[in-house]
Amino acid sequence: MRIVTWNETKMAEIERRLVSSIWGARFKEWVSIPAIGRSGGLVVIWNTRSVSVLESLVGLFSVSIKIKGMNGIDWWLTGVYGPNGYRERVSFWEELASLYGLCGPRWCIGGDFNVVRFVAEKSNGGRQTRSMLDFNNFIRETNLCDPALQNAEFTWSNNREIVIWCRLDRFLFSTGWEDVFSDARQLALTRVTSDHCPVLLDTNIVKWGPAPFRFENMWLEHPSFKENFKIWREEESFQGWEGFKFMRKLRSLKQKIKVWSKEVFGEVGSEKKEVENLIKQLDTTEIRQGLNDNERSQREAARVRLDQIVFLDEIRWRQRAKFDWAKVGDSNTSFFIELLMEGEKEASYRNWKWAVA
Repeated sequence: MRIVTWNETKMAEIERRLVSSIWGARFKEWVSIPAIGRSGGLVVIWNTRSVSVLESLVGLFSVSIKIKGMNGIDWWLTGVYGPNGYRERVSFWEELASLYGLCGPRWCIGGDFNVVRFVAEKSNGGRQTRSMLDFNNFIRETNLCDPALQNAEFTWSNNREIVIWCRLDRFLFSTGWEDVFSDARQLALTRVTSDHCPVLLDTNIVKWGPAPFRFENMWLEHPSFKENFKIWREEESFQGWEGFKFMRKLRSLKQKIKVWSKEVFGEVGSEKKEVENLIKQLDTTEIRQGLNDNERSQREAARVRLDQIVFLDEIRWRQRAKFDWAKVGDSNTSFFIELLMEGEKEASYRNWKWAVA
């Protein structure tokens, strides 16, 4: 089950083309709040194949959807984008309090609240404000759980020379919701272009076994792949009946492609983690002691590289999506077979010409 909340869209209208650029899945729906001018805006997107939404509610500062659980237990998810001004925040807390009464015992709420709970959630300290007291009162009166952010202290940076970090983004949930999703944990993902860290609420950790060999679309992005493929195809010949030779050649090609992919693309997942860890490490250094010009340049280069890796990773995961694999993955498996068969035909034709001569 995957649901995305996107805060501060700054758009008056959310079109399907825009949503498709964020989420490649063909089967998707969304509910949104339009931005006012160049500020605000919120959209909640979900995959209709894995998430069944029974109803939705749109407020001034929130979007809520009622989800039909796979175990027959319905629950509510609310995405929020909190205002900056104190007067608007009063209306914000009133809206959320009304939602608490409506959404019942199984409720999860998350997003950018635009306010911290405690002084320690700001890198520059300060004093406790009225807005912080109101936030804590809301959590206490609704009896919501505020889980720790497991891998970070803050989620937002002002991106200025005198840097300030705050924890503005979080998920809160009721004890009834926690009973359904008992393994939920909250993680901050790497900041790339935004001044906010995306926050992941992970409710289900799945460990997969070794993956079978599959043709990766991202290989086609490399200009030398097809030429290399032809070379690898002709490097070895096998003796025996045609079906045996064909299967042995497939096995040989598979190994060569794996080696080439590792050398050219590297371990995409491992490199992604390394680059993300570098960005997080530099962000942490900035929080503690600031960054010099060289470290800022290093972080910017890491973000550019992460963009490239994410592009390749996006191609890979779109291909592997279950509903898309039959259309995209199988066609590329066919492409792999066709390349091999084309080589076999060429080899047979050359042998025929030689025999005739």
